[in-house]
Order: sequence, then C-alpha cells, then structure tokens
Amino acid sequence: MKFVFSTTLALALLATAPALADGRIDVMTQNQYLGADLNPIIAAPNPHAFNAAVLQALSQIAANDFETRAGLLARLIAGRIPDLVGLQEVFKFECRPIAPPPPSGGCNDPSIAGAFNDHLARTMEKLDALGENYAVVATVENLKIGLPVDTNLDGDFDILVDVLDRDVILASEAVEASATVVNYSAFCTGRTAADGCNYFVVAEADTALGPIKQQRGWVGIDVTVDGTDYRFVNTHLEVQRPDPTNPLSPFIQAAQSAELIGVLGASTPPEKTLIVVGDINSSSEDPVIPGPLPLPPPFDQGIVPPYTQLVASGYTDAWTLVGQIPGFSCCQKSDLSNQRSILDERIDVIFSREMPTKAKKKRVLGDNIPDKSAPKGLWPSDHGSVAAELEFEN
Repeated sequence: MKFVFSTTLALALLATAPALADGRIDVMTQNQYLGADLNPIIAAPNPHAFNAAVLQALSQIAANDFETRAGLLARLIAGRIPDLVGLQEVFKFECRPIAPPPPSGGCNDPSIAGAFNDHLARTMEKLDALGENYAVVATVENLKIGLPVDTNLDGDFDILVDVLDRDVILASEAVEASATVVNYSAFCTGRTAADGCNYFVVAEADTALGPIKQQRGWVGIDVTVDGTDYRFVNTHLEVQRPDPTNPLSPFIQAAQSAELIGVLGASTPPEKTLIVVGDINSSSEDPVIPGPLPLPPPFDQGIVPPYTQLVASGYTDAWTLVGQIPGFSCCQKSDLSNQRSILDERIDVIFSREMPTKAKKKRVLGDNIPDKSAPKGLWPSDHGSVAAELEFEN
C-alpha cells in the first residue's frame, strides 16, 4: 500500500474560540454499507483472481438486497425524524456491456444483476413512500472507478462496472430551506468532489489491475434550526488497517482527521455551532502510536488516532454526556446474516465544537431483531444508526 502526504497539514489542530448558542437540534449518522467486503479484490494476486473477487463481491451485494435494506434504513429515519442526517457509503453501481452478452449473462447475469442500483435514489424513494419529505442538500464523491469484468469466464471482458461512493447530507422539510452548502474549495488540498472535498492523504492499493486510490472526503452545510445557526459536517475516514507489512498504516486516518480538524478550525465562523458526524473508524479505545517514526511532521512524533485528536482539539462526543450505555455501532457480519446483533465498536460518532448543555434521546438504531427484513432476515446495514438531540444554551 502507498501513501500520499500533504505538507499543508500544518493547519492541523487549529482551534477557534467557542461560540455561544441557543437551540435544539436532532441529528443522525448512518453508514449504509455497500453490501460486501472489498478486501479480497484488493488482495487478489493476479487478474484471474481479481475478476473472481469482483464477481463474488457483486454476488454478495446482490444477495444483501439494498432494495429491501433501503426500506429498513428509511424506516429508521422516519421513526426518528431528525433535522439532519449524515449518510456514508452511499454507493451507486452501474453496469455497461462491453461485448454483446448472452441473454442471461453480462449485466443480466442473475447472480449479480441485483447489485446494480443507486443506493441514494432508493433511499429517497423509500422515504417518500413513507411520507417523509427529506432532501439531499450536500454530497461529496469519494471512490469513483470503472472495473472491467469477465462474467463468461472466457478470458474476455464483457461488462464495465462503474462504482461511485458518496457521503451525503439529508435535511428534513422543516430545515431544508435554510440549508446552504459550505464552499471548502479554498481549503481543499486533495480535490474538490461534487459539493465537498477529498482528503489529500489517501490509501492507494496496488491491485492486479493496477493502482486504485481509495478516496475519502467530507462535506458541510450551514443551516438554521429553531433560530440557531449551525455548521453540520459529515465525513467517513479511512479504516485502520492492521497491515503486518506496514505497522504505520493507521497514519492515513490520523492524517485525514488532522486535515479535517485543521480545515474546520480555520474556516468555521465562531458564531456558528459546529457539529461533526460520521464513521471515523476510530474509538476512544484506540492507542496512540509513540514516536519517533519515519513519517513527516507532526506524525514523526507519534500517530494520534482520530477520536483522540477530536477530543484533544476541544470537541465533545455527544455519547459521553450522561449515561453509561456502550453505544456500539459496528459491525454486523458482511453478509448481514447473524441472528442477533454483534455490534461491539463505537466508531460512528456525533461530535460538537461547542459543549452541549444536554444530549438527549441518544440512541443506536437498527440493532434490534424487529429492525431486520423479512423473510431474509437481513440487518439494515452492518452499522447501526447513531442519533442524538443536542441542546445548546448561552
């Protein structure tokens, strides 16, 4: 695995004076789950194994039936009716024929055809069917790639699978009109992507078909809820990869969180109440990796995981305010088949720069047996939703 590093991380961990605010806001974060483990694709040793791994992933995505899961995820939102929702892993899979396929092959192969849909469009359709008026107000595009695939296993590619990963912010009808996208282009050291930015530091996998950059990003909006001005940011950080050939792999997510904290500190007006949600792939249990390390400053002095960075920069983890419920949000089995919930990590978070006076109605949603689909018994996602109502006062 390769690393890309930005010298602009000198911005990291900048702080601004906290603002005083009045108000109450209900927010939710949900990793929707693409539907399969992609690591076998990355690890495939040759093109034949790569093709087999792609077909297996598409088959698993189809079996995990996002059409049904979209309805379950929409029900979680409808049962809560939050003001704002941060969604991660909002995938879109499209199939294009390269060569004329047989009637039951190519994009129409029954083992993979169910994988091809737009997860965002399905989610919005299911919300609409429930009578809930939510709008997509901001999107950042992350991984975007086309994969040639040989479905006939005859040595010739016959389809091209287009894959798009997004992080999305939804707003309820009550607050949509006040929402405006934050323009981070002046601070974007990676690349601008739709309404947001990609991180400069990214994982790059050397695959059997060439290098693939696993882009991650963030996106933000300004919104007024109940007379209070908020900045709401949604992100999905790189996973912490325990790679025995590279013990410094946690550097990537640490660099991404440092970049995010620096940008938010430099760009968020002090009069706005700042809330950051998302899947940060980091918890309070992650250890600091001490230096010295063969990395550029400041990481040569040690690798501080994202959760610890946020707390050290003055952000408040809403889940830690009152109550001792673990709040585990990750992860169910990759095929979503486990009978009872096995969530055992708290990596989906709601942080605020300003200290809330209260964090009420804190819930992990989608982790109870009645939340599963019938008759397949699939969980809505491999992650639970995390929701909280935050109160801020002068």
